[in-house]
Amino acid sequence: MFEWELHEAKELIMQVGNVNYEILVRKQGEAVYAAFCPQLDLIVRGTAHEQVENRMKELIIEHVAKQTEGKAEAQTEGTAETKSA
Repeated sequence: MFEWELHEAKELIMQVGNVNYEILVRKQGEAVYAAFCPQLDLIVRGTAHEQVENRMKELIIEHVAKQTEGKAEAQTEGTAETKSA
């Protein structure tokens, strides 16, 4: 037979630019929390709700910054190639 336990869960939406990122935070046991962002397929584990929530927010911001950086570099490279041609 299966036994089911109800665990504390919280769903947040973090908007960065015009994109919404979903953050799901669950309590898994006495002092184990996990945060999941399905759009980026990221999971963070820790011992406190705020800890995993804040870390996930940091990871989302880092992801967006890297994407923005990559787009800027690609545009700069494209402009340089056009000028040298």
